[in-house]
Amino acid sequence: MIAFLMKDDAGIVQLWSVSSRGGDLRQITRNTTDIASAFTWSSDATAIAHVMDGSVCATDVASGRTRRLTERRTGVDAPEPFAWVFSPDGRQIAYTRRVTSGGVTCAQIFVVPFSTP
Repeated sequence: MIAFLMKDDAGIVQLWSVSSRGGDLRQITRNTTDIASAFTWSSDATAIAHVMDGSVCATDVASGRTRRLTERRTGVDAPEPFAWVFSPDGRQIAYTRRVTSGGVTCAQIFVVPFSTP
């Protein structure tokens, strides 16, 4: 399965998929807010991690249900729009966001717990 981002009929960026052998497109998410980052598949291919509405989120591929995993942050504190990394055991997701300390702002790595619903 190949996942990709594409706008739905309402103009909202959603996750979609298509078989690597071709065929019909399948809309995975039906969120009311754009997916705002690259994304990463879990190692068992049941979930996809991404940023949406200022939070790190995970979408269950089968149901399309998206869960917010971090509190919503805006501006410089928001999670960066890069692909997130699942830990080898699938129980955590690493992500980055900018942190200011001593007048210096730099990207820091954070980890959020993850479990399948």
